[in-house]
This record gives sequence, C-alpha cells and structure tokens, in this order.
Amino acid sequence: MKKINLVFYLLIAVLLAGCGLSNSPKAAVKKFIEAVENNDLAAMEAVSTEETMQLVALYGWKMKGSLAENGKVKSMTEYIDDDFAVVTVIFENNETTDIELIRIDGKWKIFASMNK
Repeated sequence: MKKINLVFYLLIAVLLAGCGLSNSPKAAVKKFIEAVENNDLAAMEAVSTEETMQLVALYGWKMKGSLAENGKVKSMTEYIDDDFAVVTVIFENNETTDIELIRIDGKWKIFASMNK
C-alpha cells in the first residue's frame, strides 16, 4: 500500500508543480501534473519512463482524487546530481513527496518503479 501512496503523491506532485526552466526536473514534474489533470496520456508519456507509465496504467484512475486531497503545491525544490534528480514537493496539507527523475537523451523523465 505504501508504494501505491508514493505513486499517487508522485503523480500529484507532477500535476501541481511550478515551472522553472523548460527542460528542468521541476518543469517535467509540472508537465506531468498538468497531463494528469487533463487525462492526457501522451503528455504524461512524454515526461515519463516506460516503468512510470506502467504504474500510470495500473493506478492512474486514482491520481486526480489524490491531488484533490493534498491541495495545491506550496513549494518545490530540486536537487540535481548529473543525470539524476529529485524534486521535493510540499502540498497545502503539508504532505511532502520526493519525485525521482532521470535524464534520458537530454530530457528529464519521471522515474517511478514498483521495485523501489
């Protein structure tokens, strides 16, 4: 159950995040969040790894409800270490989640896995 909650928070964070540069971890999170809000699978896929999209296929139907529970994003910080990044998102209800990303072919992709 904890993995499912992590996935929901990841997806929520991505939908509600603020934008930095157009090719930054924060921007990828923002694009993903917007895609979830719009039920736009193609847009989600554009900023996600294949493993992430497999999780979306399994649990995506619960993402919007989880977003509503946490409220809007209060703040986001990013930490980048070469081709890996973590975006920490804090929501209005003070829920915090860390979203992992990986740079593939120069683009930041949300990386979620059931094996974590």
